[in-house]
Formats: sequence, C-alpha cells, structure tokens
Amino acid sequence: MTNEQYEKWIKENNLFISKVHYRITFKNLGLYILNSYKFRWFPKPFGMKGKYFIEFGVNWLGWILEFQWSK
Repeated sequence: MTNEQYEKWIKENNLFISKVHYRITFKNLGLYILNSYKFRWFPKPFGMKGKYFIEFGVNWLGWILEFQWSK
C-alpha cells in the first residue's frame, strides 16, 4: 500500500493517527511529543500498563507529552 493509498484509507474510515514530532530515547526509556486528536484547555493525564511496557503522559493544548518504558 502506498502512502497516498494509506492516507485515503484513513480519511475514508474517519481515523486519526498521531504523528511523533519529537522523540528522545535512551535504552528502554522514551519521551515523545505527538499531535493530539483533540485540543484541550486543561491538561488530561493518562496512563497504561501492559505486559511489556508502561506509559503515562498528558494531553494538553493539542499535543501529547508521553513517557514510555519498555520492559
């Protein structure tokens, strides 16, 4: 699938995929800045714990600041 076909498929299915604009990684740790699907005036924290990773972050002013640790 080409990039143009992929973008067309995303628009047809009304999907939003965050894009990483900046990343800092060190071994199993990472700090990521992504664009958000929603503009929020007040910060909304989030967190997830999976079998192989832990991540937490804040969604604020149209951006997501995310910290991630891979086990």
